[in-house]
Amino acid sequence: MKTLREILFERHRAAEPKLDVVRQSALASLASGKIDARDRPTWISALLSLRWHLAGLSAAWLLVAILNSDGFSTSTAMANASDSTPRQLLLALRANRRQLSELIEPPAAEPIAVPRPRTEAQQPTQMA
Repeated sequence: MKTLREILFERHRAAEPKLDVVRQSALASLASGKIDARDRPTWISALLSLRWHLAGLSAAWLLVAILNSDGFSTSTAMANASDSTPRQLLLALRANRRQLSELIEPPAAEPIAVPRPRTEAQQPTQMA
């Protein structure tokens, strides 16, 4: 009984001489140093291969520019901050500290139940 590999080799044995000719011509062109101009990548072909990537990046940067151009600048924010009174700044600072302490410190809650090891767990037993 022939194996699948032997069957495939017999079926494609006629293609070997053609493949040898292709290999010889490829090696000869590499050895002589002449390469067809169609095989060389040019700057235009390299840029054309990247066109979808560049379009996506351009769209992302355009979105960033649109979102950043809302008219709010740091100079107006600083001008508005200087108009507030020291009392308002102190209240805002206290509120900020309170919020930070709520976020950082865990709330005082009941202790977390720790599961017991399996060896201590009571397994229900049935009698027949």
